[in-house]
Amino acid sequence: MQNQNLLVISAIAPNRPGIANEITDIITNCGCNIQESKMKTMGNTFSLVLMASGEWNSIAKLEHVLPTKAPSIGMTTMLRRAEPREMDQASLPYRVKMIAPDDQGITKEITAFFAERCIEIEQMSCDTYLSRRTNTAIGEVKLTVSIPTETNISTLRENFYDFCKAQNLDASFEPIAN
Repeated sequence: MQNQNLLVISAIAPNRPGIANEITDIITNCGCNIQESKMKTMGNTFSLVLMASGEWNSIAKLEHVLPTKAPSIGMTTMLRRAEPREMDQASLPYRVKMIAPDDQGITKEITAFFAERCIEIEQMSCDTYLSRRTNTAIGEVKLTVSIPTETNISTLRENFYDFCKAQNLDASFEPIAN
């Protein structure tokens, strides 16, 4: 992706069949390629965060065309140019997953745990669903974190599990094998 121009797109629109196709069609027709994307229906709303790449003129075209066409499909967009990310060789990727009865503020506590230790959260997803067994709201948080190599993993793991025990979270904390 060297010398590629990058554009990050954030958008929401009313959900309906074909909305993802309409958006990807606009991107492709502008001569751009989708490098990364996260698309999800939330309630009756379709949401996406996407990174497109292309030659400078293709990205410029997309910056003009997408906001112009967005209102006709009921979409609100935000666009931002981006630079390729430098890969940090001095960190280890870990997958963290927590499940517990849904509790307001728990996501803030989880993100604070990692922020206080200068651990970058690469990805985070939060979902809430009703337990079939108890009809109770259950919260699930999944993270991908980058742990600096100088961090003592066993101490961090112990602190993490102590945190989870205090918050009544069932959790896992595992390295991601490349």
